[in-house]
Amino acid sequence: MTNALHRHSIDCSPERPAPCDDAHDAYRQLADWTAEGGVYKLVSGAFSSEARRHYRAYVTAWLNWCDLDSGLDPYTCARANIGVWISDMHGHDALATRAAMASAVTSFYQHLLDLGIADGVDAELTRARLVGAPVPADPMRTGLRGDGPRWLLQAADRLTGRDALRDRALIHLLLNGYFGHEKLRPGTIRALNLENRVDEGFRTTWKVRPKNAEETATTSVTISRDAVRAIDAYTGLTPAGTFAPDPATGRVTNTAYGTFTSRGALLTGSANRARGARLARSDTINRIVRAVVATHEDLATYADVLSADFVAATPPPGQRREAISEDPS
Repeated sequence: MTNALHRHSIDCSPERPAPCDDAHDAYRQLADWTAEGGVYKLVSGAFSSEARRHYRAYVTAWLNWCDLDSGLDPYTCARANIGVWISDMHGHDALATRAAMASAVTSFYQHLLDLGIADGVDAELTRARLVGAPVPADPMRTGLRGDGPRWLLQAADRLTGRDALRDRALIHLLLNGYFGHEKLRPGTIRALNLENRVDEGFRTTWKVRPKNAEETATTSVTISRDAVRAIDAYTGLTPAGTFAPDPATGRVTNTAYGTFTSRGALLTGSANRARGARLARSDTINRIVRAVVATHEDLATYADVLSADFVAATPPPGQRREAISEDPS
C-alpha cells in the first residue's frame, strides 16, 4: 500500500468493504476509525453511531476532493486546504454544517497523529475551524462561540416534557456568565437551595459556597434576569411570594427526601423513585446538557463534545474571540 497520489473512483470510500487497490491509506484509516462497534473514540471520550456516520461522510468528501478535484495528498496538505475545500464545495451550506465538516476532518487528523501512522501530517491540520463555529479550535479554550449560545437557548426554549422547565432553567444558569454575571459551574448549580435566593428589586442574588471553601463560607452571585424567569417558571413562584409549581413539570414536595416547593434543592431529579430529591449524580448535568444540545439542528453534531463545564465557560458577547477563518493563511 502506498500513500502516493493516485486517481481512483469516487466509490473508493469506507462504504465499500474493500477500497480499490490504489486507494490512499487515509481511506482505510477512516474505515477503521468510524467502523460501527469499533474501539476508537473521539477526544471527548464518546463516539455515537450518528457521529460516526456524519464523520465518515464528511471525511470521505474531504478525501475525495483531495484526490479527484485537487490532486492533493491528504497526509501532506496544508491546513488552508480545508478552508478552500469547504468554501469551494460547500460555501452555500449552513454555517453549522460547514463547522461540523471542519471539526470532522480535524478530528480525523488528530486520530492519525495519536496513532502515529500518518507520516508527514502537520499538527496544524488538527486546529482548523471556521469563523463563527460554535466550538473553538483550541482544545484548551472552552465556551460556546459564534451563534452557539443563541442556538443552545433556542434548544432550551423548545423543550417539552416532564423536565422541560427544569432543564431550561439549568441551561440559563450555565449561561449566567454569558449574560455578564458570575460564571456558575455545574457543581455550584447542583447545590443551589431555594432558601438562599435573595430578591432586591429587579436584582436576584444567590448565596453559594465558593469552590474548595469551608462548609460555612458563602458568597453572593448575581443571577441573570433570563435565568430568574426560567427558575420562576420551574419553581412556580407567584407574585405573592408563594410557590405553586405545576406538579407535572415543576418541583414537587417529597417529604421522604426532605424537599419542598419553598425550600431545599432548586434542581430536582427526574427518577420516579426519587422525584423531588436533589438532582442526582446519576442524572448528571452533563447528560442533560448533551440531551438538550442533541435536539438542535445546528448543535447536534457537537453533542458528544459539549459538557456543562464547557457551556459554563462561555464568555460575554463582547469578549468572544473568533477562531481562524476559512483561509487561515
